[in-house]
Amino acid sequence: MLLKLSWKNVWRSKARSFVVIGSIILGVWALLIGTGFMNGFGVSYMADVINHDVSNIQVHNKEFKKDFDINYFVSNGTEKAAKVRTWPHVKATTTRIIINGMISSPKKGAAVQIRGIDIANEQKVTQLDSLLIEGSYFKGLKRHPIIIGSKLAKTLHVKLRSKVVLTFTNDEGLITAGAFRIVGIVKSSSVKINELYAFVKQKDLAKITSIGHQVHELAILLEPHVNEAATVAKYNQTYKGDMVETWKEIAPELALMQQMYNQMLYILMLIIMTALVFGIVNTMLMAVLERYRELGMLMAVGMGKANVYAMILIETIYLGLVGAPLGLLAGWLTLSYYSKVGVDLTEYSEGLESFGYSSILYPYLENNVYLIVTFSVVVTAIIGALYPAWKAVKLNPVEALHKI
Repeated sequence: MLLKLSWKNVWRSKARSFVVIGSIILGVWALLIGTGFMNGFGVSYMADVINHDVSNIQVHNKEFKKDFDINYFVSNGTEKAAKVRTWPHVKATTTRIIINGMISSPKKGAAVQIRGIDIANEQKVTQLDSLLIEGSYFKGLKRHPIIIGSKLAKTLHVKLRSKVVLTFTNDEGLITAGAFRIVGIVKSSSVKINELYAFVKQKDLAKITSIGHQVHELAILLEPHVNEAATVAKYNQTYKGDMVETWKEIAPELALMQQMYNQMLYILMLIIMTALVFGIVNTMLMAVLERYRELGMLMAVGMGKANVYAMILIETIYLGLVGAPLGLLAGWLTLSYYSKVGVDLTEYSEGLESFGYSSILYPYLENNVYLIVTFSVVVTAIIGALYPAWKAVKLNPVEALHKI
């Protein structure tokens, strides 16, 4: 009886009800869109760095990362990589020789991290070939090809087929140099790929350094949504003595960014829900004041204060249950559209790229967020109805009946 009466009361004043429903729809839509766009920035940046640079897991000699000494190898790294590729949930694994040095052109020089890569497996782990904006992926040149980032190419004033010289210290501590020719130029939201890395064939770098089949790094890419901890534990049990790190340890700024975006999500939710609460309080309070005589009559004929209180709460919950699905639908349709076509931010591309963000934003939202938002809207509606309902039960029936 109370449920039916509350439902009829909702639609007695359609204009007032539509105002509340409209505010709920707008609030839910704004919350979903704001969250989706924030996630779009965070997830796209993190995905680019993980998929194109650090991978899910990296393996090094424990002494290597202290000063990147060329003599600290992963023992039997090539054999270990071949074995890890067969493990469950491992999508791909590659090996790298990593040396810090200098790259020079006829016009300028710059610091660089030289990466001797297994070109077939590197392609599977980092999809380096997909980042090419000019040239090819180690094709067209037989002798000493090299791929560099777009910003590094700009710094060196070089282009395709330009000659550059890599200078570094070999395993005996002697200065060594090698001439390479640019076969490709890549561009990524990763600042390191654009400005710091130089990619060469592993066999070319091994020949110049005389280190044979030794490698400094194993990079492991896992299947989506797989917990890295299980693979790290298995590696540590299988191979002792190596330093195994997940992307959170390799790039702690990414983990910090993930936490920051989660906190921003809750702050955004709090702001929108607070505004929604005040809107509901205002509208429902007006509804109570307009129905002063009616509520007084109900109480005079025997409706208890608890039932009056519950009736106001149920009316507000009904409004939330009508508005929330419509807001969710509007938000889902908007995000579905922009997640496919993207939001073009090329007008701000220079500033975005300096922070490692792409100029095309693809909003992203996990399915559980829709459930969280739905629950939050219902709770907000209940909170917004508490004061108007309390105001209703505090009225004096006799005074209410004589109120004009």
